[in-house]
Amino acid sequence: LQNAARNAAIRNSANHLGKNPNKPNAVLPRVPTGIAIGGLNPTADPTKWTGAKNPVQVVKNGKTTVTIKQTTQQALLEWQTMNVGKKTTLNFDQSKGGADSGKWIAFNQIKDTSGNPTQILGNIKADGQVYLINTNGIIFGGSSQVNAKALTASSLPINTNLIERGILNNPDAQFLFSGLAIPAGINGTPAFTPEAPFTLDGKYGDVVVQKGAVLKSPSNSSKVGGRIALVGANVSNEGKISTPDGQTILAAGLQVGFDSHSSNDPSLRGLDVFVGQVGDYAGTSTNSGLIGAKRGNITIAGREVNQLGMLDSTTSVSLNGRIDLQAQYGATGNRTSSTPRGDLFLFNETGTVNIGEGSVMRILPELESKETAIGGELALRSQVNITGRAVHFGKDSTLVAPNGLIDVRAGEWLISQGVSRFSQSVGQVYLDENALIDVSGSTGVSAPVSQNIIAVDLRGAELALSYFPV
Repeated sequence: LQNAARNAAIRNSANHLGKNPNKPNAVLPRVPTGIAIGGLNPTADPTKWTGAKNPVQVVKNGKTTVTIKQTTQQALLEWQTMNVGKKTTLNFDQSKGGADSGKWIAFNQIKDTSGNPTQILGNIKADGQVYLINTNGIIFGGSSQVNAKALTASSLPINTNLIERGILNNPDAQFLFSGLAIPAGINGTPAFTPEAPFTLDGKYGDVVVQKGAVLKSPSNSSKVGGRIALVGANVSNEGKISTPDGQTILAAGLQVGFDSHSSNDPSLRGLDVFVGQVGDYAGTSTNSGLIGAKRGNITIAGREVNQLGMLDSTTSVSLNGRIDLQAQYGATGNRTSSTPRGDLFLFNETGTVNIGEGSVMRILPELESKETAIGGELALRSQVNITGRAVHFGKDSTLVAPNGLIDVRAGEWLISQGVSRFSQSVGQVYLDENALIDVSGSTGVSAPVSQNIIAVDLRGAELALSYFPV
């Protein structure tokens, strides 16, 4: 019934996503189906379309599929507009990568001089990784569905130095996404100057997932998941995001950096997120929908973090779930001649975490799982980390992590000689009426008697030294 209702809503919905956030008193333009002006419209300059063949369109049973066949591991694709109509499926064919297709990346830069955000009303599919970058903003409408190994949608310019070097090959601690100029580094990374947005007010747009939208990054048979990252001046989710065994990231500000999490801490099998400079209009990350990451991580970062919906994870006998709410920003690079090692970025400022009325965060044990472990404790416990200058748990909000580790820190960062220290001499944690934080262990869990029975064969040799007659 839910699918039928959703399909009916899609059929009856408009071919645009309502009010134009970048143009007061205007609505967004209608999105045509398939390859068309105002729809999927690649650049006319062939030098700005590399690593993939030109899009091919097929129409069948009233639905349009546009396929981009990638020919190299990294494709750099520029679009005049990249709007996906509600009857359109945009398919990135990265099958040439074979077993490594998940490592193939398609970078899509949208240079829409009209100042309009990208509108996704239809479907996007990819076996590998897809980056969507439009400084005017990106909106995933209620009829949209994305299924990819990894999706990164950003309204901040992407640092081309790190595209060339490798996303995480970052010896000079430059931000991967930045709306501000970045100087050259001492280890040879050139300076980066971002292009200005095409918006009328010169501000970078937002990344928005509307109610009804579904963004998925599936797990493979080895329980290795992917990633969905939403990066922008402001980021909001009212839809459904799913990254089992992987990571969901919402990060807001004018600069955002990523780094591989330390292998010494297996509780997070993904990326650390660093928000740099923010602005008077930029820095708010909000979840009002559902984000699910079974055995994975959910990170929401910005100057202001609003958790108003549901964050849902699980912990198995071998892999934990983890949630990080980070109201910390002002990060600066930590790569100088005097600090060649250590954390890649250091935070300088803390903000506000709002855990909304009636909202839910939970990391539940997978009690139905048939997996077993030796010993009486889990290899990795559920973990929830909340950091800000002020943390507010709203009325009837719920945080449940049976036998989990919950760390709520309110304070400020102090930096000295390339080392950061969190001080709780300032800050506030406030729990409103009926707010619940529960880390009590699971009760009423049934287990088969067979777990306590060991079957062995005892013959003469085994009982040779027995004092009892056989």
